[in-house]
Formats: sequence, C-alpha cells, structure tokens
Amino acid sequence: MRTPLRLSVPLARVRGGTGYSFELIIVADEAIRSRFFNVHYCESRAGCDPARSTARWKLTNLSSAMSTQQASTRLPVIDVEAFLSGEKGALEITAKELQGALEDVGFLSIVGHGIEWRIVTDMYNWAARYHNLSDVTKLNHEMTSTLMGYVGLGGAKRGDRPHALNAAFFMGRPGSKRNQFPDEEALPGFRDATETYYRVMEKLCLNLLPLYATAADMPANYFDKFFDPALATLRMSHYPPVVAEPDQWGIDPHSDAGFMTLLPTNEVSGLAIKADDGWFSVEQEPQSFVVNAGDTLRAWSNNRFRSTQHRALNVSAGNRFAIPFFFDPRPDTTIEPLSGCISDMRPLAVKPYRYGEYLQNFMREGYIPAAK
Repeated sequence: MRTPLRLSVPLARVRGGTGYSFELIIVADEAIRSRFFNVHYCESRAGCDPARSTARWKLTNLSSAMSTQQASTRLPVIDVEAFLSGEKGALEITAKELQGALEDVGFLSIVGHGIEWRIVTDMYNWAARYHNLSDVTKLNHEMTSTLMGYVGLGGAKRGDRPHALNAAFFMGRPGSKRNQFPDEEALPGFRDATETYYRVMEKLCLNLLPLYATAADMPANYFDKFFDPALATLRMSHYPPVVAEPDQWGIDPHSDAGFMTLLPTNEVSGLAIKADDGWFSVEQEPQSFVVNAGDTLRAWSNNRFRSTQHRALNVSAGNRFAIPFFFDPRPDTTIEPLSGCISDMRPLAVKPYRYGEYLQNFMREGYIPAAK
C-alpha cells in the first residue's frame, strides 16, 4: 500500500509579494521497495492543492552498486478510472500526470482501466494454445509482405545482431485482408477470440486519446481524426526457456515505432527499460497495463515525450507469453510536431514524415520474413 508523505517547506519571500509554501508529496510503496518516487510540486498562497500540481517521475536504482543482477523498478502508476467515468476535472488532472510520466520516463502503468481481467487471462491462454501448435501449422500462415501472420523463433533479427529468442503471431484490424490465421479446424475459436480482444483494446486506446492530446497541450479531440480508423496490431509473443548467448535477448533493445503500446500484466516477468542510469526490470502492478510511448508520439511531441528503449528476456524455467497491443495512427497520417510542443524553449526539431512508410521500414528491418 502506498502512503503519501507530505513535507511542507516555506520558501523565501518573492520580491514584492507574499511567501509561498512548497509541498513535497512522496508516494512510496511498502518497505520502500519501489524504484520511483511520485513527486508533486505545488505552489500556492493558501496551502497546496495536489489536484493542480505537476507530477514528476524518476526511476531510481536502490540496488547495491556491487549487485550482479539487473535492478528492478516500478513504473509511474496512473489511475484513469475517474477520467474514463467522466468525473469533472479528471481529464486535466490525469493528463497532467500522464504528461509528467511521458516527459520523464516514457513508460507508465495504468490502473482503473475498466477492462474485465478475465478477458486478458483468456487471451494469454489463447496465446499459449496458439504457440503450442506444430511448426508446420504455424508456418502455413508465415509473415509475408502483409506484415501479419507468424514469425518463428529466430525470425526477428536486426542487422548483424544475434537473432531474437521469441516467436510471434501478428494480427491487424478484424476483417482486414492482410490478416493470416491458422485454419479453424487447427485451433477452433482462436480467430473470434483474438478479434474480440482486439476490439476491446482498441476501444480503451481510443478512450485514452483525449488524455494524450491534453498532455501535449492540444485540444482534447485533436488526435481523433488520425485514428479513424486506427492502424492497430495485436502481437502474441512466446519467449521459451532457452539459454541466451552473450548480448542476445528475447527481443533486442529497441523503441516502438508507433504512438502507444499497451502490455497487460503477465505471470512471468522479463521486460526491462533503459533509464538514464542503466537498465531496470519492470515490476508490474496487478491487473494493470504497462503503457509506453513510441517514436511517432515522440516525433509528434517534438521530442518532448520519451520513446524509451526496452528489451525482454525470459530467465525463468517456464514459458513466457506477452500480448502487446500497438495503437498507431492511420498510415496516411503525416507526423509533424504539434503546436503545443513548440516554443522558444523547445524549437522545432523534427521533420515531417508519413507514418505508413516509417512503419514499413521499421518492420522490414526487424523481421526476416517481411523482407521476402
């Protein structure tokens, strides 16, 4: 349980004005095991109003400097329940928290999302059943230039790097001709289940868009037109318990290409993110989604928001499955810095580009079958 600790410190008087109070609110988990502190800075003439404060986030390595293991961290946690339920003022408050997390970390966890967790658990079970199919069955729908379908173990490789230690199934919008599924006889119900999950996740992402627009100091409905319809992808990954070579990973260090990615809590950890002072294993909140910004959101924000490098490796004795949902704009969208993210302090720094072309190049560089 996290308990807020409030420290009120008087500041020196401002020239020609009255004294301001400075309240530092530190939210830490039990036994201070958390690797981050949620720090709100607030100035007011009559005390601090946390609802109007600005959240700043920092991942801190509390492990011994002599430790040979990768440090772990908890991400900023943002409760979106009040916003999603339409509570007055929740958009502005929650967007301010999101803004701080995106600027400082690029990763966060959301709770209060309203997704019935049974749906997520069922999808993890479907992922296990899918990857338990024979290689012959899965290779019948191997990824081609459509960038959908199956990529076997070793199929993901960038440059002269060792191949990645994961296999994956990709699917896009339900009904798309780009999709490739196993035959219904091979895995009855799989297609219906994945398409249902896709729609649930897409609805959540669409509902979150006003938070992102407001966090970028734009009108709340600004992003809507770029995601009508969205170019979203569900990936079902399998990280088997195999021994990695030196500098080999389940998935190589990378940043995502798109707007935002949602990864639900899974039973076997393996995700790590790169902070300013090293790599951290991510400790997920129960029944939460890890959310990260991609390169496209970073570009849209004129490099204001971070697109943080991350990697994955299964170091357990069992199988690890992951079902990230990539939520991206229409392929014909021109990505150029938003007016709310350009100022004298943050001059224009990103050249416009077409998202679909960028994504094609990203996928072709990383997945061998896609280059065929």
